[in-house]
Amino acid sequence: MTTLDNLGTHVDGALIAQSQAQKEVTSNALDNLLSNATQHALAVTIQDSPGSPTVADRTLSDDEFFGQFVFALAGGPSVPFNLMVPGAGHHAFAVRNDTGQAATVRVGTGLAVVVAVGMRQVLHSDGTDVIALAPAVS
Repeated sequence: MTTLDNLGTHVDGALIAQSQAQKEVTSNALDNLLSNATQHALAVTIQDSPGSPTVADRTLSDDEFFGQFVFALAGGPSVPFNLMVPGAGHHAFAVRNDTGQAATVRVGTGLAVVVAVGMRQVLHSDGTDVIALAPAVS
């Protein structure tokens, strides 16, 4: 049987494990997780780090990253920033940058993609590199 490791860290993972006797509950919970992971947008506020107006980087948790498809970036950082994604697993996702600064989407020191202000782009992370799957659009 195939497992969905990406969803295993999600808070609803415990609900799925506890509800095996009620298959309809298990199925509904899993359907909700899959729907969010393939269609849902997460609002991510980007702001300058307290005490350091030259840093506005944001790191997504495993649950945030693997549980959503679109990351809608908003806020008012005063400098370009990094959006750090987890290094575990493969994940296709989209970024919508509605901040006033460029967003560099990266895992760590691997390849990264810069999403300009006002642009939207579909990306993929293989756990090491982030690559563009399509050109950015406004």
